[in-house]
Amino acid sequence: MRPVGLADLQHIAPCAWEIPRSFRNDMRVAARLYASEAMVEHLVQERALDQLVNTATLPGVQEPALALPDIHQGYGFPIGGVVATRAADGVISPGGVGYDINCGVRLLAGSARFPEVREHLAGLATQIQRDVPTGGSRSTTAQWMTSSTPACAGRSRRDTRARPMPNRSKNAALWR
Repeated sequence: MRPVGLADLQHIAPCAWEIPRSFRNDMRVAARLYASEAMVEHLVQERALDQLVNTATLPGVQEPALALPDIHQGYGFPIGGVVATRAADGVISPGGVGYDINCGVRLLAGSARFPEVREHLAGLATQIQRDVPTGGSRSTTAQWMTSSTPACAGRSRRDTRARPMPNRSKNAALWR
């Protein structure tokens, strides 16, 4: 498969670019990128756009597969990539929910059906929020911009205190 190049991107609006479904035979939807022209010129030199195209091939994916301005190469999905899939025939991919930074995100398969857990969802969500480490809170947002400490450094499953998150984007200077 050939990599995405500048000529493959259609400039559809200011800071909006699209890789049409026709780019690759297995794409189910178009892939849309929100970025400045300077960022796009930089991005075609890495694999992030190729990864965005890959997300557009997932079963049940909805139009379009998206990339936010901080897109950069991840593991499978690009960091900054967003896709929605239909519940009936879509997928949940660990690569699409952040397993690359191993920050408490896990994919768990169970045998319970929605009708069985419906009345327990609020309590389940609360318990998961208590037990699974997540990103920072509003009070740590400013620290994210300046810290070089990994978001999950030194955390256990029970330690849900917010930690500063580094700016991991190679493209940070281009979108500030």
